[in-house]
Amino acid sequence: MSKERIYLSPPHQTGDELDALQKVLSTNWLAPMGPDLLRFEQAICEVTGFKHAVATSSGTAALHLGLNIMGVEQEQDVLSSNMTFVGAVNPIIYQSAKPIFIDSESKSWNLDIKKVRDYLEGNSKKIGAMVSTHLYGMPADVIALEKLGRAFNVPILHDLAECLTGRVNQKRIGELVDRGVLSFNGNKLITTSGGGAFVTNIKEEADRALYLATQAKSNASGYHHEDIGYNYRMSNVLAALGCAQLLSLEERVKSKKKIFEAYRSELLPLGFEFQEEPAGISSDRWLTCVLTNSEMATNIERVVQRMEQYHIEVRPLWKPMHLQPVFRGEKVVGGKVSENLFSRGLCLPSGCGLTEAQQARVINLLKSLV
Repeated sequence: MSKERIYLSPPHQTGDELDALQKVLSTNWLAPMGPDLLRFEQAICEVTGFKHAVATSSGTAALHLGLNIMGVEQEQDVLSSNMTFVGAVNPIIYQSAKPIFIDSESKSWNLDIKKVRDYLEGNSKKIGAMVSTHLYGMPADVIALEKLGRAFNVPILHDLAECLTGRVNQKRIGELVDRGVLSFNGNKLITTSGGGAFVTNIKEEADRALYLATQAKSNASGYHHEDIGYNYRMSNVLAALGCAQLLSLEERVKSKKKIFEAYRSELLPLGFEFQEEPAGISSDRWLTCVLTNSEMATNIERVVQRMEQYHIEVRPLWKPMHLQPVFRGEKVVGGKVSENLFSRGLCLPSGCGLTEAQQARVINLLKSLV
């Protein structure tokens, strides 16, 4: 039995990172603000299609800024994807608002737009915002979502933490929506160790995000503050790391898609199911995830434990928010689809540095277990 550990989605370096960090150290730009931070924000815009980016200390921080900027108030309802990471929901609570969890649809696993429409049509209370998570690299149908948001006057914040380069009708997400948030956590397509960004096509929102992210310090003489702000700004050092990571972005996406196709080729004939790309949608396949079928009669947690015994990290899909003890009692629209996905789903090792031999080891062991 091989003792080499295979991680789910570890950070991937190409060699450019060390040179970038050495340049930062040699120029002494260790302060939060610096030229690499501005360069990284511009590069983010070029990749995503948004006009403005404010790099932050985390994706959660960026999401909190977004809800604040959108005017989400105490006790307001905020629609949220039910199947997501908790970091996409906690900022709703930071704003003292109330999440309403919307179930997934079964193909792309993203938020069910029909359920959103049905809820909005039958609801008379003002909705403060909607947060739509684009799961595992798969873009949601942003065209339909944006049309729905405009029709019911509900501003949308797109959680693109897992979907940096996905496209809809061959267009970047930033060309189709008003605003979103990104994550550059260690397991993402590119990383700044930690970090995120608020991205928007509205300059006033970008200006407000920058203001709030830097302790709401005004331009008046001295330390003058008229609003409560946050210490949410990304440092110049981490931004330099991000700039270096972006140099290999195209190769990273190709690697992710190649890994997905290899899994699909080997596992689809056995009855495993995969996250489907709807018409016009192109995923960057950040993580390859599979669903077992009823004939496999497989306990997902048991598979996770057995794979771990062979030093292979796999994980269940995100546990739906309405099943989380911390959100017990919060409203959920539907829930059965995301429950089903969670009970059958596995995230497989998908790091950009995954070798063919390592992937074959994952596939062969998975076959033997199910």
